[in-house]
Amino acid sequence: MKIVNAGYHYTHPSSFAINRPKGSGDYILLVLRTDAYFILDEKKQFTPPNSVIFFKVGTPQLYGAAGENFANDWLHIEMDDAEKKEIESLGLPFDTIMSFDSVAPFSELIKSIFCERYSRNRYKEDSMKLYFDLMMRKLAEKLYDPHPQKENAFYGMLCDLQNSIRLKPQQDWAIDRICREINISRSYLQHLYKSFFGISITADVQYSRIEYAKHLLSSTNLTVYNVSSACGYPNDVHFMRIFKRTTGITPGQYRKEFMLHQKEVEAGKSMNPFSKKKIKFKTPLYGNLQ
Repeated sequence: MKIVNAGYHYTHPSSFAINRPKGSGDYILLVLRTDAYFILDEKKQFTPPNSVIFFKVGTPQLYGAAGENFANDWLHIEMDDAEKKEIESLGLPFDTIMSFDSVAPFSELIKSIFCERYSRNRYKEDSMKLYFDLMMRKLAEKLYDPHPQKENAFYGMLCDLQNSIRLKPQQDWAIDRICREINISRSYLQHLYKSFFGISITADVQYSRIEYAKHLLSSTNLTVYNVSSACGYPNDVHFMRIFKRTTGITPGQYRKEFMLHQKEVEAGKSMNPFSKKKIKFKTPLYGNLQ
């Protein structure tokens, strides 16, 4: 696969039109930001913004502005048959209008390809292919997303929420407060979060706090009480109960097991690699120690 050319946020006047009866000689991917018209199978159809079309080699390319201007992002691509079949295996149709609630993610990927295309980066060809492969997969995800468009409007918002929970699990993540901030009912928020991520908000907060506690226990000398407080648990007894229920051991045991394991690892590093004597690591590791 080769990116022949790329364009990001190209804007044209209302008179803009493309008339290529035999195509452009390569594959072309268009990401539409404005209203447009296309003539497909000799039928004219109007296309709303946030649409995508992927023309095959040889397909007539007849399209233009259907409003005050025409704005799009585009890629000209050369592919062999195997690469074409790979795209088809993702369920992406050629020569067909695909409409989405937003094309911003695809535009950003084309922007990255555009920047690489005109850079002097050593590995720009590899980078462009990686961006393109990612875009194909993101297109397929969007096209076959099982969530209704109304729910998709909350997807980016909830992704930001989950990222914030993972980064700062010690903060107050009261569900009622979150509902007020994003103007959504408690039951609908819980439904969407579980639907999108396969885990409830409450369970995600607890998971993130325990992972943060593991990090503090293995990398600091904080007391268990201080670790509990740093992870958002005002009651250290409650924290120890949840930690043991989640990991199978107490916070103190976890720290001890981690230190023993580290000593075994260091001892293994200092051994003569040609020695017949081998150290047996008897100490188990509990959970994710990152």
